[in-house]
Parts: sequence; structure tokens; C-alpha cells
Amino acid sequence: MTDDNSSGLTRRSFTKGLGGGAAAAGLAGCLGGGGNGSEQALLWEYAFPNDGTPPIWKDEFLANYEERAGEELTVARFSYEDLRQKFLTGARTGDPDAIEGVLSHLTEYVKAGHLEPLGDWAEGLDHWDGFVDSAVDAMTYRGELYGLPYTGNGRALIYRKDILNELGQEPPETAAEFQQIARMVNREYDDMWGYHNCTKDGSVRGFQEWMSHVYQHTDQLYVPDGESWSLNIEADALGQIFDDWYFQIYAADNPVGNPDQLGTGWQVNDPGFLNGQFAFIECGTWLRGWTSGENINDTDATTQLLDNDTGVAHLPYSEGGSQGTFLEVKPIMINAHSDNKERAKDVLAAWTDPEVLTKGAEDKSGDFMTPVHEDVESTIDNENWAPFTDVFGTGRALAKIGWGPVRQKFYTYMQEVAYGETDPYNAGDQFHSELKSLESEL
Repeated sequence: MTDDNSSGLTRRSFTKGLGGGAAAAGLAGCLGGGGNGSEQALLWEYAFPNDGTPPIWKDEFLANYEERAGEELTVARFSYEDLRQKFLTGARTGDPDAIEGVLSHLTEYVKAGHLEPLGDWAEGLDHWDGFVDSAVDAMTYRGELYGLPYTGNGRALIYRKDILNELGQEPPETAAEFQQIARMVNREYDDMWGYHNCTKDGSVRGFQEWMSHVYQHTDQLYVPDGESWSLNIEADALGQIFDDWYFQIYAADNPVGNPDQLGTGWQVNDPGFLNGQFAFIECGTWLRGWTSGENINDTDATTQLLDNDTGVAHLPYSEGGSQGTFLEVKPIMINAHSDNKERAKDVLAAWTDPEVLTKGAEDKSGDFMTPVHEDVESTIDNENWAPFTDVFGTGRALAKIGWGPVRQKFYTYMQEVAYGETDPYNAGDQFHSELKSLESEL
């Protein structure tokens, strides 16, 4: 395996978390984890549905784990923002023993010395050979495997098919076409905005959306340069992205999005589309199965929208760009400081068992439309959503750098542009200089 990212082939052949951020919930068994001397392992996650429906996926996982480990597991739930911060600052206590997250977390955790290499153990799993190559490569840093993949998708343009039909428009291919249609929506519909994206400071989704557009201009933001890294994008491209996807959206005289919703994240973005408030958003496959819960106003209306009135397309690209998007592959990982690594391995083995993932597809179908294991069938059941497979093939995984400093600088410039405080191209120049200055630190 290498750090290069391939697309779509298995190792043999091709074949919402809703709820409170900082609150831990869903405990299974007694409290305690490996780091505090108890025998029971501790897992932190934000993957299982938390909408009051029967916990099909979670129950299957816990049963599988208990069969492997001979004991129960403690599970605690945190938002990804809180989970990341707590692990970066507290992993050395030994808690949790295993942790679920997003791909940018894996690199940060490796850089901090908090992840256990999986090595020969992972390759000895009965289900190892079925993993998609690109998903495994995304878990790999300098030849070492640090996580197991369990779900993946390419970020796509989700659009109101019925609205575009009413306006006599086709799905936009370029940013200019997209802005024209979205502004048309703003003129023609009083109760709908053309677009929303995530501009909340620190938002994981906001960073992923930005990277989706970066990948339309370059295969990787940074590329290896000996033992260091080299920035691999021009300042003008960064300025163009800021202009098309933040300034034109919120700060322009005729904004594409609602300026009153600046500084919001997925909590507005996804339910907003599902409740009929936006014509376009950028999203992953999980949206397909989200028809109930406290954020959904009308389950029947949302089901109708997702089944019949929603389309999927490649993200529109700015001038000088081409098709490309953020490849999201989510990992399950082991804390290097755990005193209970054998049970942590049982967590990873159970979590990625195809029988467990198949139950995940039943429980949270939107997360398994483009599976990362050949023994898990795609949940795509509607031709309107089939383009996700094509989008998945253009996805690019994050380079294996420490993304924390990049993320923090991005949030600053993104918000300055979105709030109209900085010219997008000046921001692109300044941001480019700061990203260059990070090369030796990554």
C-alpha cells in the first residue's frame, strides 16, 4: 500500500447523527474505559443514528463485539468537533480505547502520536480482502495503516429536480451556471433560497466543502517533497474559490444564499434542504435516508422530496477547474495509549464486519450508497441518486498532513470573505502565502 489514492477497486476486484454535541449518550454496560483501569473497553463515536428509531446497526455491532470479546462495551457519543478536541487533548489518559471519526481526524491523531498502527493484525482479518483500495489507502500514512474504513462517499451537488424542471434548467456544470440558476430561484420563489453552504467557524463540513472545490483545481493541496510537503495550488485558484463559493454566496450585492444564515453549519444546511428551504446544497449520501427526527418538519413531505424531487450531480466547478470532489472515508481507530488494545481490536473487527455494516445500511441507508467493502451492497434504490457512484469515482482523499493549521487559517479567510470584510482575491493571495509558510511544519 502507498499514500496514493486510487478509486473504486476492491482489494480483489471492482464489484446523522443528530443530537447534542458535548453530551455523552448511549452507554452500553458499566462506565469506564481502558485508561482508567476498568476491564470494559470504551468507544467514542458519532455514527449511530440518534433519532429515536430502533438501533438496528448499534445492536448488531454490540452483539458482534460481545461475541468476540466475551464482555460488554461502553459507548459514548460526542459531536465530531467535541470528539476531536477531547481526543487531541486527552488521549494520553488512555480513554477512549477506540474512536470513530472523519478522515482529517486520523491524520491529526497520527501527528499527535495518538494512534496505534494496525499492521499485520488488520491484514489477518477474515474480511480484509474486501475493502476498497482507495478507502484503505486513505487510512495509510507513510506505509502504516492507522484505521479501518467503514463508510465513504464523494461530496455531490444535491438539487431540487422539480424546481429546475419548473424553471426549464439543467443541472449546472460550472459555477457561473450554478449562480445564475440559484439567483433565478431567489427571484421566483419567496420561500426558498438558491443555496446554502457551511460557514460556521470550526465546522468539519465547512472544511470538507472547501476541499471539494480545491480538488477541482488540483489533485492534492500539498504534495510530498522529500521529508516535507509542497503547496500545490495557485493563489488565483484560491481566490476564485473564495469568490464563487463564499463572496458570491453571501457578500455580493445579489447574494446566492441567505446572509442571515452566515456562520451556520450542517445543522442548518441539511435539514434546510430536507424541509424545502434550499434548491441546492453540497452533501454526501447520508441525506437519502434522513426522513424523520426532531429536525424534520414533515416526514411525508421529506420522503416525497427525497424519492421524487431530488437530483444528484457533480459539483459545479469554477473557471480553470474540472470535475473533482472531497472523498469522505470514515475510519475507526485505536488509541495508542490504551491499556486495553486487544479489546480495541475487537471493536474495530466488529465495527467493520460486513454483517454489521449490512445492518448499518439497513439502519442508515444514506451512509452505504457507495460502500467501501465488496460484501456490503449499495443501498441506492432510486435512479435519481445513482449519479453518486460517478461522483464517488472522482473523489480524492486528504493528503496525510497535519490539517489543523490549514483548517484554522481557512476558517479565518473564509469568514472574512463571506462576511464581505476581505476581497476574495486578496484573501486568496494572503491565504496562499500562509499556506506556503506551513510547508515545513506539516
